[in-house]
Parts: sequence; C-alpha cells; structure tokens
Amino acid sequence: MKTLKVAGMLAVMVVIGAGVLYWQNLHEDGPEAVRSSALAQMINQCDLIATKAAAALPESLPFQKQEKFARQSRVLDRCMQDRGYQQNPAWVAQATARASEMAHTQAISQDEAYETLRRQAMLKGEATGANYWRKRP
Repeated sequence: MKTLKVAGMLAVMVVIGAGVLYWQNLHEDGPEAVRSSALAQMINQCDLIATKAAAALPESLPFQKQEKFARQSRVLDRCMQDRGYQQNPAWVAQATARASEMAHTQAISQDEAYETLRRQAMLKGEATGANYWRKRP
C-alpha cells in the first residue's frame, strides 16, 4: 500500500515537471523569434508555405533531398513575388563575387556556390550587405 502511494506521488511529480518544462519552452524567446520587420514577417509566412508545399515529398535518397530543397526555394520565391518582392540586383552582384571565391576554396562549381548563397539569403530578413529581397518598384 505504501509503495503504491509513493509510485502515485512520483507519477504526479513527473507530470508536473513535464508541464513546467513544456510551459518554459512555449515562452522562450529565441533569437529568430524576435524578428519584427515587415520583410522578416513576409519571409516567415512564405517559408511556412514553402515548407508545407514540400512536406509530402520523400527524402530518403540524396537526389530527393535536392528536389525537396528546390521545391521549397521555388515556392518561397513565387510567394515573395506574389507579395510584391523581387530579387535585389545589388545582392546578385555581391553574391556572384562571393560565389567565385567560395567555389575556389571549397572545390565546387560556381553555380553550386551561388545557389547555396541564394538559398541562405532568401530566408534572411536583414543582412550585413545587400538584402536578397527588395520591394518591387
């Protein structure tokens, strides 16, 4: 009888502890959760749409992973275009120079380096150099 009481109390304490941890995780502010600019909010919305668009694609083989990334990039690009944004020509000039350096140091093609930079920049709201997205004139 006494062991049953101890086991019950232990179970209640585990449930309470799990609840506290869950509540803390819900209320944690990560560095990316504080984005407040209109561009960052638009990127977050379009990224969610792109993630949902590619969620059902299989990714067990390497080429399937590449197809999934390509679909996400394409959907993100179309979503941003639909909301009045376009690729910034200043970013393209800057990235082309960085891609050639990156291709040389990592022994990859310049196109692969450029695409890697492009996919990373598409999801950033504020960049140190030129932003990938700009409002369509």
